Amino acid sequence: MRDAFFEELYLLASADSNVVLIYGDQGAQTFKKFQQTIPGQIINGGIAEQNLIGVAAGLALGGKKVFVHAIAPFITLRCYEQIKVDLGLMGLPVTLVGIGAGYSYGDAGPTHHAVQDLSILRAISGMTIFNASDTVSLSRFVKIAYGNIKGPVYIRFDKDSPSQIYTEKESFCAGLAKIRSGKDIIIISTGLMVHRALAVADKLNSLGIDAGVIDVYRIKPLNSVLLAEVLAGCQRIVALEEHSPIGGLGSLISEFICDSGLSTVSLKRIALEDSDCFTYGTREYVHTRIGLDKDTLVARIREWLVL
Repeated sequence: MRDAFFEELYLLASADSNVVLIYGDQGAQTFKKFQQTIPGQIINGGIAEQNLIGVAAGLALGGKKVFVHAIAPFITLRCYEQIKVDLGLMGLPVTLVGIGAGYSYGDAGPTHHAVQDLSILRAISGMTIFNASDTVSLSRFVKIAYGNIKGPVYIRFDKDSPSQIYTEKESFCAGLAKIRSGKDIIIISTGLMVHRALAVADKLNSLGIDAGVIDVYRIKPLNSVLLAEVLAGCQRIVALEEHSPIGGLGSLISEFICDSGLSTVSLKRIALEDSDCFTYGTREYVHTRIGLDKDTLVARIREWLVL
C-alpha cells in the first residue's frame, strides 16, 4: 500500500514545491524519485520520530505542506507529546503517515504493533484520522489531506496490499460507506478488518443471517448523521477491529449509540484483549491464536445472536 500512497504524493509534490516529505530512514522506491527529481522536497530525518515532528512543525509554520512517514507505533506513541504540543495545540496542517496498522508487523512483536494509535490520537484536538482499507482509499486520502483539511491529520494503512474494495469513483468525503446492506445485523469495521468483515458476512449470509458491512474509513471526525441514516432500522451491530478495546472503533460506536439515544440497539464489540500480544508470526497466525480469524468470528457472532 505504501507505494500507492507515495506515488500519489509524488504527483502532488511535483506540481507543488510546498509539499515536503519527511521520513524516518525507511526505504521505498518512490523515495528515489523524490531524491532524483525534487530533492529539495524530501528529508531523511533518521530514526528520531520526536525530532521529525518538530521539523515538520517548523516547516508548516513556514508555509509548507508536510507529510511525515514512519512505522505507525513510532510516529504516534513515541512522539505523542510532540504531536500534542507542536501540531495539536498549534493547529498545524501536518499529515502523519503510519505504515503497519494493527498486526502488520506481527512477526516483529508488540513493539511494532499499532494497536493503541487510534485511541491516543482521537484525544488530540482538531486531529483528523483516516484508516485505509485498500489502495484506492489510501490514494484519495493523500489528496484530501493535501487540499481540504485544516489542522493535523493521521493516515494509517497496512504493510501489505489487500484486494480492492472501492472504485475510483468514490470521493471518500462522507467519512464512511455502506459496503453491503443487511437486515439482521450490521458489521462496522475499519481498515484491513473491513476485508475480514466481508468474509464473515459472506459466511453468515450462507447460514441464513442477512449481514451488512460498513467501513468507517474516517475515524475522526465521525459522520454521526450519516451513520444514523445507514443504521436506521438495524437493531444489532457488531464493531469489529484489530485494535485495543479502549478508545478505538468499538468505543467510538459505543459513544455514538449513547449520544444518539439509540437505546434499543444491541452492540457487540470485538477487539483485541486489553493485554499485550507476545505471539510472533504472520498476521493470519496471530489472528488464529487470538480469535480474530473468520471461523471464530462467525461462531462468536452466532452465539451472541441467539442470546
